[in-house]
Amino acid sequence: MSKQISATAAKNNFGGLLEDVATLGRVEIVRHGRVVAVVLSPRALGSLETQRQRVPDGASAWDSAHMIRPEIARGARMLNEPDEFDED
Repeated sequence: MSKQISATAAKNNFGGLLEDVATLGRVEIVRHGRVVAVVLSPRALGSLETQRQRVPDGASAWDSAHMIRPEIARGARMLNEPDEFDED
């Protein structure tokens, strides 16, 4: 089970965010309608690592759980830096 909260709510109520993570195991942080971060409890992280160890060679647990593969995400960067950034 997971919960979604806005980036502003996460910033303004960090203690509540930590309580939710401890209780639920996973909280997704949303900015402008898309998930920008996921906070996991140690228990949930351990579970993911256990699942990863069970995946056969040549496949990755990441493939089924995420939209962007890590090697592609690492290569992504801004070509033109904007003058201002949103604070939300």
